[in-house]
Amino acid sequence: MCQDIISNIFSKNIVIEKGIYLVATPIGNINDITIRAIKILNRSDTIVCEDTRVSKKLFSHLGLSIKTKNWLVYNDHSSDKDIIKILNELDKEKVISLISDAGTPLISDPGYKLLKRIRQSRHNVFSLPGPNSAIASLIISGLKTDKFCFLGFLPKNKNDYIGTIRDYTKLNCSLIIYEKAKRLKFFLEVIKENFKCFKLAIVKELSKLYEDFFFITEENIDSFLKSPKKIRGELTIIAELYSSNEKIYSDQEIINELKKLKPSQVSAMLSKSSSQNRDILYKRCMGLLNEKFLKK
Repeated sequence: MCQDIISNIFSKNIVIEKGIYLVATPIGNINDITIRAIKILNRSDTIVCEDTRVSKKLFSHLGLSIKTKNWLVYNDHSSDKDIIKILNELDKEKVISLISDAGTPLISDPGYKLLKRIRQSRHNVFSLPGPNSAIASLIISGLKTDKFCFLGFLPKNKNDYIGTIRDYTKLNCSLIIYEKAKRLKFFLEVIKENFKCFKLAIVKELSKLYEDFFFITEENIDSFLKSPKKIRGELTIIAELYSSNEKIYSDQEIINELKKLKPSQVSAMLSKSSSQNRDILYKRCMGLLNEKFLKK
């Protein structure tokens, strides 16, 4: 009975309109591809992807034709000329699929710029839901799922990195963060320095052979940092952060510290117990020095 149902689903024709289809692909396990996604990819005239080598490998695993497709690349390095090529394909009444290397396209990638131009040109846009590492990680985290905020990759600048986490913590919801394994130690140290209480679910290689899960709180973070596990690749982190340091130091408190330490030292020290980051505190220190508040 089950085989009859599946066979009927695959054999049933679906109406495929002209336009661009945003197709979610597996984040690891090839079996997570949806039936509709396979049909759309098979019937597409043009495939727009981040890396043709990765996407062609997916097509081979699925048993889909590679040679009959027109392959176009759109990624972080693409220019306006690449967008025009895709728009030209749409003008020719082609069926186009936009896919990422893994997961749902446009999530933490530059595809939104392309989609904006397509919307302006009034071509049809269709979304095929499917695998997404952010949501898949959230639901297995054991943390709050009723309200959450997706941050993706955080800024590279340390002050902006810390400031972003602090700002979004005020929303009082689970934060979804993408991070590289080599920066995990830095991330954990930031959390430890800036928050008194926290719960972190770190998800690695979700749905793949080496899938793993780490749950970290203020109680076990030190032991994790002292004996870190060998973790590779990109991670999805779900974070519940509490009791961030909300103190804002007064001018007089800063002046008292400036009598003993340099501005860089004062800003570094006070930022650990203040809602203001090091950069802001350093500017306040310099402002107070320039106004000669310390001269008596």
